[in-house]
Order: sequence, then C-alpha cells, then structure tokens
Amino acid sequence: MIKRFLFSILFLKISLFSCADYWDPSSVQHLFLEKRDNIFLQISEDLNSPGIYNEVIYKYEIENKKTNIEELEKELNNRYSFEDIEKFLYKRQNLNNLRDKEFLEYIRFVELQEKCAISNYYNPRPENCGDLTKIALSHIEKVESNYLKLRYFYLGFRLAHFNNQEPLKIYEKYKYLLDETKNSIVKDWVQGIYSGALVKSGKKVQGVYEFSKLFDGSINKHLSLYNFFHIKTQEEFDELLNLAKNSDEKTKMYALRALDNSSNIIEEMQNIQKIDKNSKWLDFLLFRELLKSQTYFNNIEYEYFQDEQQKDVENSFYKKYIEFLQNLQKDDKYLVDLSLVYFNIYVKDFSKAQEVMNRLTKTYPNSHEIKTASYILYLNSLTKIDEKIENEIISKIDLLIYENHSSNSIYEYTLENLQNLYKKQGLDFDEFLVRNALYSTLYEIDLKTFRTYEEFLEKPQTSKLKQFLQNRFKEQIKNGSSSFDTTKVYLLINNLLFQEAVDTNLSILDTKIEFNPFNGLIRGNNRSGKTQQLSIKEFLEKIIVIKKELEKNPNSVMDNFLYANALYNLSYFGNSDRITTLYRSTYDIHTPKMQEEKLNLAINHYNIALENSKDKEFQAKITYMISKVYLALADLTQDKDRWKYYNESKYNYGTIYETFLQKNGAKYFDILKNDFSDTNYYKEILKSCGDFKIYINSKK
Repeated sequence: MIKRFLFSILFLKISLFSCADYWDPSSVQHLFLEKRDNIFLQISEDLNSPGIYNEVIYKYEIENKKTNIEELEKELNNRYSFEDIEKFLYKRQNLNNLRDKEFLEYIRFVELQEKCAISNYYNPRPENCGDLTKIALSHIEKVESNYLKLRYFYLGFRLAHFNNQEPLKIYEKYKYLLDETKNSIVKDWVQGIYSGALVKSGKKVQGVYEFSKLFDGSINKHLSLYNFFHIKTQEEFDELLNLAKNSDEKTKMYALRALDNSSNIIEEMQNIQKIDKNSKWLDFLLFRELLKSQTYFNNIEYEYFQDEQQKDVENSFYKKYIEFLQNLQKDDKYLVDLSLVYFNIYVKDFSKAQEVMNRLTKTYPNSHEIKTASYILYLNSLTKIDEKIENEIISKIDLLIYENHSSNSIYEYTLENLQNLYKKQGLDFDEFLVRNALYSTLYEIDLKTFRTYEEFLEKPQTSKLKQFLQNRFKEQIKNGSSSFDTTKVYLLINNLLFQEAVDTNLSILDTKIEFNPFNGLIRGNNRSGKTQQLSIKEFLEKIIVIKKELEKNPNSVMDNFLYANALYNLSYFGNSDRITTLYRSTYDIHTPKMQEEKLNLAINHYNIALENSKDKEFQAKITYMISKVYLALADLTQDKDRWKYYNESKYNYGTIYETFLQKNGAKYFDILKNDFSDTNYYKEILKSCGDFKIYINSKK
C-alpha cells in the first residue's frame, strides 16, 4: 500500500515538473546512481562552464553558512538557537539579545570590515581598509577564546591579502593558532587565503599545491579545482607532482587535471593506476565518468545528438572505455563492474552486461544501486511489450521504490521506454497513455482518440500498469491538474458537435469568449469590436438555434450568413479558434483537415446567403466575406514556412496573397469592383484593407 502511495506521489511530481525551458545536453535527465557527498560527483556538466561555476558557488555558500552557524551554535554551548545566530551574524538583528560580549564585538567588527572584502558598484570599498587589518590582529591579543582568536586571524589575514599588506608574514606569525584550535570551518577559509596569497606572491605552483589540500573534504573544496588553471604546462605539472608528499597527493593531482572537459580521461585514470590501482581518486573519476555517461538515457533530443558523426564518436569512446575497464585491476571492483554494466547497455551488448550484473548481484545482493542498474538493463533488453511484461514492470518497480528511494527517474524513464516500444508495435493508444502520464499532451488528441480515452477511464483494466495509469488520470481530472474537461468541449466544438458540447454541462462552458464568433468584419481575423459578450454556452445555444432555423429554411439569408461567420471564426483564421484547441501556435496550424472542412462549409453557406439576398450592400459584404475565406484557404495550403514570404511581395500578406489572387481572390475582388463599387461597403473596404486597395489600383 505504501509503495502504491509513493508511486502516486511520484507521478504527481512528474506532472508538476514536466515542462522544461533550457536543457544542457550534458545534463543528466535520469539519474540511476546513488547520490555521493562530493559536489563534483553530483554535477555531470562541464565544471568550468559559467553556469555550473555559479551553481557550485551557490551551493557552497549555502553549506558554508549552515556549517558556520552550527559551529558557532556549538561553541556558544547552545545558548542560542540556529535561527538566533543567523539573525545575529548574517542579518545583524536582535543584537540586544546577545549576552556574550566578545561574540557581539566580533559580529560588529565583521560588519565593519565586510565591504573591504566583498565590494561592488553599489557597495564601494571604503578608504580605511588598511587600518582594519591592524585592528583585526589586535583583537587576537584581546579576546580570551582561542576560537575567536582564530576567526580574527582569518579576518586580518584576508584583509592583508586583499590590501597587499604582506599577508604571508601575517600567516607565519599567527599560523600557530591553527594547531591550538580544534577542527573548524575557519581553518578551511585560512587555507584558501594562504593558497591564494602564495599564487599572488608569484609562487604559483606552490599555491596550487596548497589549494589541492582543500580537495579532500574541505567546505571550500571548489577552490582546488577553480585555481588549478594556474598550471598551464607539463613542466609546471611535473613541478606540482614533485611537491606531493605521497601517492595520495600525486593521484589527486591527476584527478584534478582530469576534471577539465578537454582532458583524456582514460589516460588520466591510467596515470593514477600506475601509482596506486586502489586510489580513492581513481574511484572518484570512475564514478564521475559513469555519472556523465548517463546522458545516454536522456529523452530530450538535440541536433547535437542527432548528428551521426557525433554518435559514432560516442560509440567509439564507449568501446574504448569498456576495454579500459576490462583491463583495470583493482581490489574493489564495484565501480568498475557497475560501469561495465552501463557502458555495455550503451553499446547494446546486453548479454555481456547481464554477465557482469550476475556477478554484482551475487556480491552486493542488498545494493539499491545494483538493483536499479539491473532493472535498467532489463528495460533496455525488452524487444516487445504485452500485458505480462506490463505486470512484470510494475512488480519490479515496486521493489525499487520505498521511502529512502523515491526518485522520479525510474518512472519517467520506464514510461519513455514503453512509449518507444508501443510505437514500434503500432499500439498508438498505449503510446498516447504513457506519453500523457509524463507530459500533458491532450492538445494533440483527436476526437476519436479522446472517446477511446474516455472509455479507457471507465473500463476495468487487467494490466497493473494500465490500472495505475487509469487511477492516475482519474486523480488528475479530480484535482483539476488535467485539461480533460476543456479538451472535451473544445474537441466537440472543433468537430461542430455543438449540442453534444452543451450537453456535457461542464463548468468550462461558462467561460467568456474574447470576441463575438458571429462577427463578419473587414478585418481578416474578425478580432475587433466588443469583447467578452458571450460565454461558450451562450454561443453554442445560439448556433444550435441557427442550425435548427436552417433546417426549416435552408435559404435563410441571415442564418446562412451568421452560420458561415461562425464557421470561419472557429477556424484557425477567425477570432474564436481558441475554443477549438488547447494550444494555438502562430507557426503551426492545428487540425488542418478540419480547418479546410470548416472553411469550405463556410463558403457554401455564404454562397446560399449571397444567392438569396436582395440587399446590394449586404451582397457586397457577403462577397468580401467569401474572398476572406479563400484567402484563408490559400494560407492553409501554403508551405509550412509561410512566414518567410512576407517580405517577398508588394502585398502586406506576402506572396500568399498572390497565390490567393491567382486562385479565387482576383475573381471576387473584380466582382466587388465591377458590381459593387457604388456601395458604401466597397468604399469602406478600400479605406480599411490595404492589400485590396493595392490590387484595385494595380488594375487602373
């Protein structure tokens, strides 16, 4: 029961976060690995890209602040809460509640020197920053707490570094405080400043070496990576290696160099292997490479990945990496074997992947990471889908999902794979179901599929997967996160099933329509005049009455005219197509066949109205309305990239207008000129329609 509940919650998350804006091709969409603590093992993208750098710094600042407050909370013997200290130190609030005099003075000095360390255009650097270094160092002698002595040392050291006041001399004088104080986040800060001061003083390689000491587990480990760029040549790297005191430090240097996206990862791993085959930094790189490789499972398509040459490059690397892994001898081969499973999946050697998986499951029977990899292998090995396999899939997923492992990735990736399998087997409706479980795509649905969908929601399902999807869709409809009601009404209207749309009695029918669907104006899309006059229901009731009148009197001029106007306005080119589709695109015309049917039907009713009208002014208007419909038909049948033609013609509407004139437009414009030039309506067209005026003038 708990698993089913988690299943439901996870799919809710999927629907809430299914829309994405920008996606880096090196971002992992579906992560099937357990999260590691090291931030560089949580990010698959290029660590040197500006966006990722900002992300790393942002996460550091959050963690640094949290750790700093917790440390102070403990140092102050828990006399103040986490929130109290946050207000004291970071917000400078409620300082009257702070009873520790030395800590209060420390906070005031932190505030005083802040702009000397962190300044910008809006908070310029003060002129007295140099004096503050001496003040900070003088506090070391005044305070009793070794903990605060260390903090004043850091502040003074940092000020000296930024003000070029011989910071290395200050470091040498006060570094004894590092030994006299227990473990503290401040030591990491001091190490960062010391490393930077060495680089600034010209001791570049030594500075990078000192920065590397932060890489193991320091709060500011990012400084190790983002200062490694100072090493630019092999000679400098060799000098750096010579500073290393043991094999761990040497292998760490290779790991840092390997984090550059341009590095040869296999070569760097081999370098580490030669020094220490069991190095933790080899495991570090193995995991990061495995993490990066999981972009293989991304469903988002890019031209970058669609390039066959690029795919060949990727496959070539996969094979080389598999060969490297097979020859890699380690005592603990967990990451080697896990990598072999995934990389063999990438090259579709499922039998080899299964062989390695059998070894892993035997050695690590309780590992969730291994169980997940086994499921991913199973899923990728599938060549068909049926009810038995659907039930198998749900059973396997149930075993993977529990309170501590509730990632969306397994569900999302499962449905994406099923979507492809259903598509290959020509199971269009099943493909539609799993696609909609991931993303709300009801706007793509036609009426026939929608009716099948309605039937699916009501009919008992025997497949466990279909049962879940059915319950999920029902829940979406119930909580309002589905566009089911709107889609149903809009589809019925688009199919001209007006009475059926009214009979749904859904609340969407009370929505006001922006423009009057019965408008027939000179303006092409009829989008002008009074707005919000009719609700959808009121419009439907009126058009149903008009249809009934036409059944009684098929030649009724006004009923034919109004019905034709409504048909035109319900098309893509009119003022009310928003009540026929969920998503209107300015580039792509939805349901083009139905648009054409509506437009041709509109022409039929306009012609009936024209044949039976005795009013010359009204005849002129109907004739112009017919020409508008033919223009819409010309647009509908034009090249999909029709927008590019707008600058290639003397007409505002572009070369589409020329196509329209060649087919039917010229005929009706000539009728207007020859038969109705004495009407007020004709004069109004000349005044309001630029393209019509251009055509008429071209005939003079």
